[in-house]
Amino acid sequence: MPLDVKTAVADAFQELLARKDVDKITVKDLVEACGISRQTFYYHFRDIVDVMEWKARREMERLLPEHLKAASPREAMGRFVDFAVDAQPVVRRLLASQRRETIERILLESVRSYLEESAREWGVEPPLDPADWKITLDFYACGVAGVLLESCRRREPDRQQLADQLFRLLGGEMFRRTGH
Repeated sequence: MPLDVKTAVADAFQELLARKDVDKITVKDLVEACGISRQTFYYHFRDIVDVMEWKARREMERLLPEHLKAASPREAMGRFVDFAVDAQPVVRRLLASQRRETIERILLESVRSYLEESAREWGVEPPLDPADWKITLDFYACGVAGVLLESCRRREPDRQQLADQLFRLLGGEMFRRTGH
């Protein structure tokens, strides 16, 4: 039952977000929408931010296996970009809140986790010591998250071009000499 309660609360949060500013969503709203007690809410979550973090982790857990079914890492990046572009309306609403810093942190952690797991699963993890691997992941996660946030400002970015550019950037192809 706990997973069902958590899922119900996270889904209720997402539904409320479609109609209400994130800063206006309260625990009371969530418990009423789910038909649970405040005690039940606090048994599963610390606060609203905890709900957002749990939902983001669940989305990444759902997303990764789906993307690993792609025929190639390039195609997987395309699916990731599609997911990010489709999430733009929600991301814009979240970033317009007083919790922007928290939202950015959650987004960054999600992208980092996605990149780390993708690299591991596709077997492209470079032979780096743990400290270098960590900073590499942090650097790429900040870059990808920044590019995705910037794309949120455009109404409809060219998904294919963005996915291709990110793939080439992450693979180092943009910096290789082309014989010029």
